[in-house]
Amino acid sequence: MWHGWAMILGTMLLGDLPGGPGVRVDDFGRCFEAAVGGELEIPASVARRARSFRYVFVGGFRNERMPGYFAQNVAELRALGVPARQIRMILPDSDRTTEENAGEIRTRFLEIADEGRERLVVIAHSRGACDVLAFALANPAFVKDHVEALFLVQGPFGGSGLADYVLGEGVPMDRRMPLRHRIFAHVLGRLARSATRKSWPDVVRTMTRQESRAYWAETLKTSADAVAIVGPRTFYVRSSIHPSRQHLGRRAIAWYEWIYHGPGDGLVALVDQSLPGVGTVIATVEATHSDLIHRCPSNRAHRGLRRALIESIVMAVGRPEAGLLEARSRESSPADAGAGFDLREDTVPEAQPRLKGHVRRKSRVPKPRPVVDDVPRAILAQGRVVASPGAQ
Repeated sequence: MWHGWAMILGTMLLGDLPGGPGVRVDDFGRCFEAAVGGELEIPASVARRARSFRYVFVGGFRNERMPGYFAQNVAELRALGVPARQIRMILPDSDRTTEENAGEIRTRFLEIADEGRERLVVIAHSRGACDVLAFALANPAFVKDHVEALFLVQGPFGGSGLADYVLGEGVPMDRRMPLRHRIFAHVLGRLARSATRKSWPDVVRTMTRQESRAYWAETLKTSADAVAIVGPRTFYVRSSIHPSRQHLGRRAIAWYEWIYHGPGDGLVALVDQSLPGVGTVIATVEATHSDLIHRCPSNRAHRGLRRALIESIVMAVGRPEAGLLEARSRESSPADAGAGFDLREDTVPEAQPRLKGHVRRKSRVPKPRPVVDDVPRAILAQGRVVASPGAQ
């Protein structure tokens, strides 16, 4: 029985365009939007250069219980002509923390690098994005010699309010949250809390907002020299979607995250999906936490989102005229790490009017105050860029 609840919680936690060939915030967003609509054409020269790299997918928390994780993403690469031998998978142990997984992840990357001379394009999701960035900052020489780009998708760098809630340390629910979702979230929380105590309490503890921010603050202090190498190769893909568009089983938790921590993908707040001082946010799209990487019965997104992610990455790394470093929107330097991660106390939106009955109309959906200036005030159609992607 507990395996079932662990799976539920794991799923919850979880022609050439103008300009240069590198990862540019405007180009990536336009490519993604065009790909969602099936209108992106990848030039032969771009596809050919993209096939000269090897691709490494890194999974997130509870990846062991998510059949089909990255399956369509891999299929999209194969459809573009990337051979199977140039695609590898790293699935970190979900029963271990990022620090405990560090040795195994390093070993896997070294093994993959030894398989050939091609540079690596790394695509990491959720906690796997945190694992990858921690590895990169600890191994800058490897990144310099072997890595073309790190695409970090929906990583909980600032932690997840869900982890706080599961451990009984989250913001208490009040009347700002619709009653039926409050009841459902309370039931789910009790079940998840019991499963967590039996399975992986230490791992979930490291994903709380306080623990995550402390970890990255310390990491940036000790890795200042590495930032200059890793930063220009690091690109964040964030997402935000209104709770009413989540699957019914995830809607209650999504409401909790949205109201008490700000807009996000239902599991991770938007502001926490990138690490200030390292890398560039290249896109903020409308998607749930699993839409971009996993197809499952509870996933409402059509396959266009997962195809769009891969095609946009191929366009980003496949431009033949120049490398990623020259095209980056701004250079990283050790000084960027000086500010560290934002260790501010969580801000809670002002009280909203109590909702009565069912939420049926947009006008009756509570709209929490954004916790940062770059949070989108309106969500556009599915798969469209919803915020200025260059903001961090």
